[in-house]
This record gives sequence, structure tokens and C-alpha cells, in this order.
Amino acid sequence: MRSRRVWPLIVAGVLAVAVNTGCGGSDSDSSSASSQPDAPALKPLVDAAKKEGQLTFYSVPQEQSAQRVVDAFSEKYGIDVKFQRLVSSQLQQRYSAEAEAGAPAADLILVSRSPFVADAEKKGWVVGPGKADIPDYPPKGFPKKYLDPKLQTGVVQLEPSVIAYNTDEVSKEDAPKDWPDLLDPKYKGKILLVDPKGSPAYTDFWYPVLKRYGVDYLKKLRAQVSRLYPSTVPLTESLAAGEGSLGLPAIGAALGPVIDEGAPLDYSTPSVTSGPEIVVAISKKAKNPKAARLFAHFVMSKAGNELLNQDKGSVSVYDSAKLPKGYSTPDHAEALKVQDQIYAAFGVD
Repeated sequence: MRSRRVWPLIVAGVLAVAVNTGCGGSDSDSSSASSQPDAPALKPLVDAAKKEGQLTFYSVPQEQSAQRVVDAFSEKYGIDVKFQRLVSSQLQQRYSAEAEAGAPAADLILVSRSPFVADAEKKGWVVGPGKADIPDYPPKGFPKKYLDPKLQTGVVQLEPSVIAYNTDEVSKEDAPKDWPDLLDPKYKGKILLVDPKGSPAYTDFWYPVLKRYGVDYLKKLRAQVSRLYPSTVPLTESLAAGEGSLGLPAIGAALGPVIDEGAPLDYSTPSVTSGPEIVVAISKKAKNPKAARLFAHFVMSKAGNELLNQDKGSVSVYDSAKLPKGYSTPDHAEALKVQDQIYAAFGVD
């Protein structure tokens, strides 16, 4: 077994921001997706995108998830694709700075649906694919309930939030399965928590828990917590190092790579949960606007979307039956109404 002191370094390396270049798919799934015939109406866009020959985008979805889509897209259309994987807050900060300067480096972004996207659209930085004159939009079979009529885009990834645990401290059999389990006295001082003020997404996450279990539950949970973290990355590092037994909220798709590296981590999905929902937005000042439009169509297509969501912990909109029964789409407007209650319950007001 590796020393616990090594795990933070490994986790940090796996979760670190990475720049990648698509170079053509090699696995059977990518090849299958790349061989799917296009709708005839797409041909003019395909021809124009091939002339541009390249694409750059920023991605919140995990590196390996985005890479599969990039490989298939590059193999199918011969377009060179570069992407940078960033956590949501980093993506928003970087893209905002570039857009305000009038020079966005990304032709397209795959980003959590949040007030940022609506704000970027109002400022004229981005346009939803539904307003981008993409032929055959939405792609055939795309579920209507995952189309966002306000932003004129579609959800391309569902990431239910989970309860992470250190397998050296908690066995799979004993791991908490649902929210009430976290109040067991044996977890007193052994729970690591992301600071609810770290991002509006955390308010959205806690809203359905508050709605189901009440504010007293949140106060009792806070009494079990030993430490708050600014984001999931340092929390995951500490959890892997054995500095706690449980960590939340976490994202299964983000935990997957570090689990594959051998980190002593696993997770369970509570019945009541929410989580990031990733949408597509195209830069109005994209250097490669045709390639961006074609990629938006591809990642929303059934073949492309299933590639994006192959990893454990993420769910394709084409297969939403895999979501927990108590999963709810983030409702930021409603969550804001109880934000102060959430902050007060966790002692961060």
C-alpha cells in the first residue's frame, strides 16, 4: 500500500488542469461514433468547419470524458481540437477576463449551467447553439426536457453529487447510503465539507437537502464536520490522505480517475441529490465559429453524448433513467431564497 503522504500529490496531479490535443480516436466506441452518418442538412456546416480545420474549447467535464469526444470528432471530420479542462470557477474567471478583453481563446465552452451562462449571454460573449443557425438542431432524439429555452442550449452531462469516503476508514458495507446516516455518532469530527460559500453551485446542491430534511438537519450535520474546504479538489486530497472518513459534496466522475490510480476512495449516491448540469455555449467572437457549431451538434448527438458520459458518475441525457430517484435539477432562483438559512446552518454566514 502506498504511503498516505503520497496520495495528496497523486490526487492533485490527476485533478490538475490539463491541456490536450485531439489526435483521432483509437478505441471502438470512438470509432463507432465517428462512423455515424450525418444528417444531409449538416453538409454545408461540415464543409465550412473542415476549411477552418481547428477548434479550441474550455471544458468542465473531466479530461478523459472530453478526450473521448474530441478523438471521435477529430477522426470523423479531420479537425484538430485543443481543449483545456478547468473547474467551473476557473473557467468562468478565465473566460470572463478574455471576453472582457474582446479576445476569447475558446471557440466554445462546456460549462455548468449557472447564472454565469445567462450573464455571459446578456453581455454578448456567448450564444446558445439554438441561436447559432446550426442545421438539424437539436439533433435527432435529443430529449426535449433537457433543452434550455431561455439560453437556447441543451444539457450534455448530468453529474449527481455524491458522498465520498476513504476506504481505509470506512468499508463499502458500512459506508453511509443516505443523509440520515451521516449523523451517526461514529462520524463525529470525521466529515470533511466544502464551504457552502465557495460557489453558488453549493447553495443549489444543499437546497433540496434542506427542503427534504430541514434546517435542523443541516445544523446537526455541521456539528459532525471537522473542517471546511474552499473546493472539492483540496477536500479530495485530504480525504485520500486519511484526514477524514467522509467528504461532501463530491462528484463521482471527478473521483473516478483518482480511484483508478489506486487512491483509497469510493462513494455512495444519496437518494436526495442534485449536481452540475453541463451545457454548451459558443463564443460570439469565436475564431473558428463553424467548427464550434459542428462540435456543439456532435456533443449533443446521441453518439457524441454517450461518449462524453461513459465514465461512472456521469449520466447521459439520453439515459436519464440512471439518475437517482430523488435527483432534482438545480434551481438557483429558489435556492437563493434560502441561501442565508443554509449559510447560517453551516456557520458561514
